[in-house]
Amino acid sequence: METRALMVERDLTVRVGTRTLPEPAADEALIAVEWAGICGSDLHVLRTGDWVVDWPATLGHELYGRVLAAPEGSGLSPGDAVVSDSRLACGTCDWCRVDPDRCPHIQFVGELRPGGFASHCVLPARILHRVDPGVAGSTAVLAEPLAVALHALSHLDHAPRRAAILGHGPIGALVHAELRRRAPGCAVDVAEPAALRAQLAEALGGRVTASSAELDPAAYDVVVDAAGYATSLADALALGAPGAHVLLVALGHAEAAVHPAALVERRLRVTGCHAFVDELPEAIRLLSEEGWRYDPVVTAAVALDDLPGALAALLDRPDDVKVLVRP
Repeated sequence: METRALMVERDLTVRVGTRTLPEPAADEALIAVEWAGICGSDLHVLRTGDWVVDWPATLGHELYGRVLAAPEGSGLSPGDAVVSDSRLACGTCDWCRVDPDRCPHIQFVGELRPGGFASHCVLPARILHRVDPGVAGSTAVLAEPLAVALHALSHLDHAPRRAAILGHGPIGALVHAELRRRAPGCAVDVAEPAALRAQLAEALGGRVTASSAELDPAAYDVVVDAAGYATSLADALALGAPGAHVLLVALGHAEAAVHPAALVERRLRVTGCHAFVDELPEAIRLLSEEGWRYDPVVTAAVALDDLPGALAALLDRPDDVKVLVRP
């Protein structure tokens, strides 16, 4: 079938056009996309072309929609409201035989195959999760990024007393909202220069500064780098108190200078937090029961035809937190 879709060409030009979707295979479902979320990794693809397997690409791995057709025995029926896991393990390596979540060749919807910035998409039924049809699609679509935030915080072995978050974009804001839920007594300081993102951080109860240089050095038992700018790793390490846990969720690509002695002497634990493992069902539950906690991260919504302009604005000067697309 043909679908209206965002098309990213190999030269990284972007347009909305028509693409032909393959007929669903025996293990695949056809989805009518109702909402999709713009992720920082989508913006990274638009800057670099990284990770895309087949051009033109249709990005969008955070999606909510309705099943139009599904394979027998999948547990899905036409009309079901679903969200999608974003991960596509290779299915053939030794790790996949043991635990697909640890596949070193894992790729993502929107990069390996067309994603949710389209009116329709075809996805493996195994990565689709039914959601309560009473939950607004604009809330349910946050399940995938919320799972990322839950996975990052799953590395903590205690409720933090004082946390610093560098960057209050979608993941930084969801981490902040989740910290408020699970550790309401935790003081949260946020470094965020963008006005709208800073306003949300304040609304969530954070103390906000324009840069990490204005935060208190060596004062936080948890530091979350959700910014990924050139010196954010060094800045995050400098903020950690002795024994602090530094969680890296941003896709920073600049080389960073690290002093090993500082890590050793201050007993800092540094954890790279990539995607998620088994947190998606928990994210779906939380959004169903307490969606009001996470809804404020959505600060804009655009139609598919307006998506190229919205992406250009986010690439140039990001201010919105989570931008949703309604194909």
